[in-house]
Amino acid sequence: MAITFDDVTVRKLFGSEDAESEDPERLKEYFLNNGAYNDLNAPLPLRIVTGHKGVGKSALLKRAFLDDQENNILAVEIQPNDIAELMASAPDEPFIQKIERWKSGIKRIVAQKAVDSMISGSIDNATQEKFQNAGQKATAFIRRAIEIIKPNINDQANALIADSFLRDNVIRVYIDDIDRGWSASQSDISNISALLNAIRDLCNSDKGLQCRIALRTDVYFLVRTSDESTDKIEQDIIRLQWSNDEILRMITIRVMTYFNMRNLNDLTTLSQARISKEILSTVIDPIYSGRGLWENVPVSVPLMSLCRKRPRDLVKLLHAAARAAGKSSHSIIKSEDLTSAFEAYSDERLQDLVNEFRSEMPEIKNVLLKFKPSKKEKHASINYKFTTDQLINKIKNIRQQVRIEFRSGTSVSERSILSFLYKIDFIIARSESDGKAKWTYFDQRRFLANDAIDFGFQWEIHLAYRWAIQPNDIQDVIDSLDDISG
Repeated sequence: MAITFDDVTVRKLFGSEDAESEDPERLKEYFLNNGAYNDLNAPLPLRIVTGHKGVGKSALLKRAFLDDQENNILAVEIQPNDIAELMASAPDEPFIQKIERWKSGIKRIVAQKAVDSMISGSIDNATQEKFQNAGQKATAFIRRAIEIIKPNINDQANALIADSFLRDNVIRVYIDDIDRGWSASQSDISNISALLNAIRDLCNSDKGLQCRIALRTDVYFLVRTSDESTDKIEQDIIRLQWSNDEILRMITIRVMTYFNMRNLNDLTTLSQARISKEILSTVIDPIYSGRGLWENVPVSVPLMSLCRKRPRDLVKLLHAAARAAGKSSHSIIKSEDLTSAFEAYSDERLQDLVNEFRSEMPEIKNVLLKFKPSKKEKHASINYKFTTDQLINKIKNIRQQVRIEFRSGTSVSERSILSFLYKIDFIIARSESDGKAKWTYFDQRRFLANDAIDFGFQWEIHLAYRWAIQPNDIQDVIDSLDDISG
């Protein structure tokens, strides 16, 4: 079962890095339901999926959309380009007026897309003007439009969807990637808040309209803490989170489906050790031949330690390691192939943070790089671990060298910067129980870095970024571990 690790094979084997680029049939084949999928598909009018980039929000929405198509449910997807004009609001526009503008715009877009998905070009200009009617429910217009165009629907699948809608009066709307271009400005916060209020109003007034939205955690957090009305949608939030075990099984399913290996139901009964030995060993050495704490450990240890609880991280890491294996003509990914990927992987993850959050903190790159250990600290195991007081002092020193501000207008203090670093997962909270370390991420407990309360946790720079801020020696970073992290 030898593999040639060319780019085409690597992508088919481990999957694309994003759901938008994935072949729909392949996505359906390897999709892993970790519980959030059932919550998303609950028969409720509004569902909002939140999570950091790379946790699979788009994959979740895409799979649900494909599922609707398979079940003859009328569904439409709204992308950023569809709502670009709605995003461009006047700075002095009253918030209530902004909500009404969003409601009118969303209804028009939904109706147009629903009709276009059935048949193209069958609605004349006069009829299309009715899309602008702010007083009419979207489902009512769609019903009338489908009744008009139904005799001209030739595609059997679309005919079944039309019949289903006329019977059940349900349309699902998927809104993804709306935080593209997000700058964390007051205008952006107000826009997203107005959109959420508009969607909630539309769903409440139109019982056949069901909306599913994906938002980055940091975007939702800023909106949630700046708009008191968002407490009304708290019941609709689905926090997409993954355990390391689920991420490992996610990639295992991709390998199994690629090789058509055994029944997928068998996976639920297999331990991680057996997964590595019996399945993943077809593509990667099951034992990592490192040194220090990573000496002869299961390969899942370095893989899970480097992932930030995000499935995309593991896909990216395996892509890079597989390409290294291909260059060395290896038939499976060797330990040295994986090791060779660490530095570039770390650089890219740090760049991810810079790209994602420099709109919120313009000097973020300089701030993160200032966490590089000094020569004195370089070989100490504590150089990436801090008590709250130590981290506050570190930030205070950085502030003397870098001018830091938040675009949202949030006041700048050592504590607010600590909270920001925790929110973006550059640092993670650490506690110990019975001699074993436990790591907590922002998505798990948002208020551990609260300005007013010290919960007694320590802080640790995530391993994924350490090679980027200490690009000297791969083993030095591994030696900095004082516990097997994950």
